[in-house]
Amino acid sequence: MRTRQTVMSVLSLLIVLGIAGTVFAGKGGTVVVPLSPTPLAANAGLQDSTGTAWVQVDRGTVFIDLDLGGADLPAGTALEGWVVDPGLQGGPGGPGLSSVSDADEIFGTPFGDANIDALVDDAAYALSTGLLVRLGNGHYQGRFAIDNNLSPYDAVVITLESDANGHNYDPRPGTPVIVGLIP
Repeated sequence: MRTRQTVMSVLSLLIVLGIAGTVFAGKGGTVVVPLSPTPLAANAGLQDSTGTAWVQVDRGTVFIDLDLGGADLPAGTALEGWVVDPGLQGGPGGPGLSSVSDADEIFGTPFGDANIDALVDDAAYALSTGLLVRLGNGHYQGRFAIDNNLSPYDAVVITLESDANGHNYDPRPGTPVIVGLIP
Protein backbone atom coordinates (compact mmCIF):
# COMPACT_ATOMS: atom_id res chain seq x y z
CA MET A 1 0.00 0.00 0.00
CA ARG A 2 2.84 2.39 0.92
CA THR A 3 4.59 1.62 -2.39
CA ARG A 4 1.46 2.52 -4.35
CA GLN A 5 1.19 5.88 -2.55
CA THR A 6 4.85 6.60 -3.28
CA VAL A 7 4.43 5.71 -6.95
CA MET A 8 1.31 7.90 -7.21
CA SER A 9 3.18 10.79 -5.55
CA VAL A 10 6.09 10.47 -7.96
CA LEU A 11 3.73 10.28 -10.94
CA SER A 12 1.86 13.37 -9.73
CA LEU A 13 5.14 15.25 -9.36
CA LEU A 14 6.25 14.24 -12.86
CA ILE A 15 2.92 15.38 -14.31
CA VAL A 16 3.22 18.77 -12.55
CA LEU A 17 6.82 19.17 -13.72
CA GLY A 18 5.81 18.17 -17.25
CA ILE A 19 3.02 20.76 -17.28
CA ALA A 20 5.33 23.43 -15.88
CA GLY A 21 7.98 22.49 -18.47
CA THR A 22 5.42 22.82 -21.25
CA VAL A 23 4.19 26.18 -19.97
CA PHE A 24 7.69 27.62 -19.58
CA ALA A 25 9.52 25.88 -22.42
CA GLY A 26 10.81 27.90 -25.33
CA LYS A 27 12.57 31.14 -26.12
CA GLY A 28 13.88 33.32 -23.32
CA GLY A 29 14.10 30.89 -20.44
CA THR A 30 12.51 31.21 -17.04
CA VAL A 31 13.46 33.87 -14.52
CA VAL A 32 13.08 32.88 -10.86
CA VAL A 33 11.74 35.73 -8.70
CA PRO A 34 11.97 35.30 -4.90
CA LEU A 35 8.94 36.88 -3.19
CA SER A 36 9.15 38.60 0.20
CA PRO A 37 6.64 40.38 2.43
CA THR A 38 6.39 44.17 2.35
CA PRO A 39 6.11 46.18 5.59
CA LEU A 40 2.34 46.37 4.93
CA ALA A 41 2.04 42.56 5.16
CA ALA A 42 2.20 42.80 8.98
CA ASN A 43 -1.06 44.80 8.98
CA ALA A 44 -2.83 41.61 7.86
CA GLY A 45 -0.65 39.12 9.77
CA LEU A 46 1.15 38.03 6.57
CA GLN A 47 4.69 39.08 7.60
CA ASP A 48 5.98 35.47 7.52
CA SER A 49 4.82 34.83 3.96
CA THR A 50 7.30 33.54 1.39
CA GLY A 51 7.07 32.53 -2.20
CA THR A 52 8.51 32.29 -5.65
CA ALA A 53 7.38 33.45 -9.06
CA TRP A 54 8.63 31.93 -12.28
CA VAL A 55 8.44 34.47 -15.10
CA GLN A 56 9.07 33.77 -18.75
CA VAL A 57 9.39 37.30 -20.09
CA ASP A 58 9.54 36.49 -23.80
CA ARG A 59 6.55 34.15 -23.67
CA GLY A 60 4.36 36.22 -21.35
CA THR A 61 3.89 33.60 -18.64
CA VAL A 62 3.93 33.83 -14.85
CA PHE A 63 3.58 31.07 -12.25
CA ILE A 64 3.28 32.11 -8.59
CA ASP A 65 3.69 29.81 -5.59
CA LEU A 66 3.02 31.34 -2.17
CA ASP A 67 3.11 30.12 1.43
CA LEU A 68 1.51 32.34 4.08
CA GLY A 69 3.77 30.97 6.83
CA GLY A 70 0.94 29.58 8.94
CA ALA A 71 -1.28 32.67 8.63
CA ASP A 72 -4.85 32.82 7.37
CA LEU A 73 -6.14 35.57 5.11
CA PRO A 74 -8.35 38.11 6.84
CA ALA A 75 -12.04 37.30 6.33
CA GLY A 76 -13.53 38.59 3.08
CA THR A 77 -10.18 39.11 1.32
CA ALA A 78 -8.37 37.56 -1.63
CA LEU A 79 -4.81 37.54 -2.98
CA GLU A 80 -4.16 38.81 -6.50
CA GLY A 81 -0.96 38.66 -8.53
CA TRP A 82 0.39 41.50 -10.68
CA VAL A 83 3.35 42.34 -12.88
CA VAL A 84 4.29 46.00 -12.39
CA ASP A 85 6.12 48.77 -14.26
CA PRO A 86 7.01 51.43 -11.66
CA GLY A 87 6.14 54.59 -13.63
CA LEU A 88 8.24 57.73 -13.58
CA GLN A 89 7.69 58.37 -9.85
CA GLY A 90 8.77 54.93 -8.70
CA GLY A 91 6.98 52.10 -7.01
CA PRO A 92 7.90 48.40 -6.99
CA GLY A 93 11.00 48.27 -9.16
CA GLY A 94 12.15 51.75 -8.19
CA PRO A 95 12.38 55.04 -10.07
CA GLY A 96 14.31 55.07 -13.31
CA LEU A 97 13.24 51.55 -14.32
CA SER A 98 10.03 52.67 -15.96
CA SER A 99 9.20 51.75 -19.54
CA VAL A 100 7.30 55.04 -20.04
CA SER A 101 8.10 56.68 -23.38
CA ASP A 102 6.51 58.84 -26.04
CA ALA A 103 7.32 56.30 -28.77
CA ASP A 104 3.75 54.97 -28.77
CA GLU A 105 2.15 58.43 -28.93
CA ILE A 106 2.82 59.27 -32.59
CA PHE A 107 -0.90 59.42 -33.37
CA GLY A 108 -1.95 61.29 -30.23
CA THR A 109 -1.70 61.26 -26.48
CA PRO A 110 -3.24 58.43 -24.50
CA PHE A 111 -6.69 59.28 -23.16
CA GLY A 112 -6.73 62.24 -25.60
CA ASP A 113 -5.56 64.57 -22.83
CA ALA A 114 -1.94 65.66 -22.15
CA ASN A 115 -2.64 66.34 -18.45
CA ILE A 116 -4.05 62.87 -17.84
CA ASP A 117 -1.20 61.40 -19.92
CA ALA A 118 1.37 63.06 -17.63
CA LEU A 119 -0.36 61.73 -14.50
CA VAL A 120 -0.53 58.22 -15.94
CA ASP A 121 3.18 58.34 -16.91
CA ASP A 122 4.04 59.17 -13.29
CA ALA A 123 1.98 56.33 -11.81
CA ALA A 124 2.94 52.68 -11.64
CA TYR A 125 1.21 50.44 -14.17
CA ALA A 126 0.05 47.04 -12.96
CA LEU A 127 -1.20 44.16 -15.09
CA SER A 128 -3.23 41.62 -13.13
CA THR A 129 -2.14 38.00 -13.34
CA GLY A 130 -5.38 37.01 -11.61
CA LEU A 131 -6.53 35.80 -8.23
CA LEU A 132 -4.37 33.24 -6.49
CA VAL A 133 -6.06 29.91 -5.80
CA ARG A 134 -6.00 28.47 -2.29
CA LEU A 135 -4.59 24.95 -2.27
CA GLY A 136 -4.90 24.46 1.50
CA ASN A 137 -2.70 24.94 4.56
CA GLY A 138 -1.96 28.57 3.70
CA HIS A 139 -0.63 27.65 0.27
CA TYR A 140 -1.69 29.63 -2.84
CA GLN A 141 -0.83 29.45 -6.53
CA GLY A 142 -1.55 31.40 -9.66
CA ARG A 143 -0.89 30.93 -13.37
CA PHE A 144 -0.98 33.59 -16.07
CA ALA A 145 -0.28 33.75 -19.79
CA ILE A 146 -0.67 36.60 -22.27
CA ASP A 147 0.02 36.82 -26.00
CA ASN A 148 2.67 39.47 -25.45
CA ASN A 149 6.06 39.70 -23.79
CA LEU A 150 6.48 41.00 -20.25
CA SER A 151 9.64 43.06 -20.89
CA PRO A 152 8.21 46.38 -19.59
CA TYR A 153 7.51 44.89 -16.14
CA ASP A 154 10.06 45.05 -13.32
CA ALA A 155 8.32 43.38 -10.38
CA VAL A 156 5.87 40.69 -9.35
CA VAL A 157 3.53 41.99 -6.66
CA ILE A 158 0.91 40.15 -4.61
CA THR A 159 -1.87 42.35 -3.28
CA LEU A 160 -4.45 41.77 -0.58
CA GLU A 161 -7.82 42.62 -2.07
CA SER A 162 -10.06 43.82 0.78
CA ASP A 163 -13.14 43.59 -1.44
CA ALA A 164 -12.22 39.98 -2.38
CA ASN A 165 -12.78 41.01 -6.02
CA GLY A 166 -16.47 40.29 -5.57
CA HIS A 167 -19.33 42.00 -7.39
CA ASN A 168 -18.48 45.54 -8.59
CA TYR A 169 -14.92 45.36 -7.20
CA ASP A 170 -12.19 47.98 -7.62
CA PRO A 171 -10.04 46.70 -10.53
CA ARG A 172 -6.93 48.55 -9.33
CA PRO A 173 -4.38 46.83 -7.09
CA GLY A 174 -5.16 46.50 -3.39
CA THR A 175 -2.56 46.60 -0.60
CA PRO A 176 0.84 45.27 -1.78
CA VAL A 177 1.82 42.59 0.75
CA ILE A 178 4.43 40.54 -1.12
CA VAL A 179 6.89 41.65 -3.80
CA GLY A 180 9.84 40.45 -5.86
CA LEU A 181 11.92 42.22 -8.48
CA ILE A 182 12.21 40.65 -11.93
CA PRO A 183 15.94 40.58 -12.73
